[in-house]
Amino acid sequence: MKVIIAPGNGCTNILRSNWYGQLHSDLKASGIESICETFPDPNEAKRSIWLPHIESLGANEETILVGHSSGAQAALRYAESHKLKAVILVAATYTDLGDAGERASGYYPDADGKNEYKFSEMRANCGIWHQFHSDDDPFIPLAEAEQIRHGLGLNDDEYHMLPGRSHFFEPFSELLE
Repeated sequence: MKVIIAPGNGCTNILRSNWYGQLHSDLKASGIESICETFPDPNEAKRSIWLPHIESLGANEETILVGHSSGAQAALRYAESHKLKAVILVAATYTDLGDAGERASGYYPDADGKNEYKFSEMRANCGIWHQFHSDDDPFIPLAEAEQIRHGLGLNDDEYHMLPGRSHFFEPFSELLE
């Protein structure tokens, strides 16, 4: 088993950003293989670049893919066509929130109904899902996270709304559990 950490966009040194380095260290200390490296195209986080990169890291049916923000979008889309052991989403959004840069990344459904999420394929390719969101995320409204939750059909044991955690910039123990 190995864990791949897919960061949010803008992380030019993933080991020093948010909670990624701490999770990586905790996993390694527990004897779990962890890949925590800066992704190519860190500012725009394009689907056409990030999904092949995840594949190049050796993601397979024994991989836990942890995605934060833009990394959560990459994890969702990767799971549409690849078998994984588990996916953990942190601060995932359903739409591009009207942001042209997010729209250009290629992850989000189009207004004309194209590029829809393939939730049934995601569930078929991965049996274990967990989603974390906060009620005060300044970037991603709770309703956006709820759309992902409902699309995946996550129950209360798989969906974790943690009050007061903002956009999850700090380490949080619930992730390691």
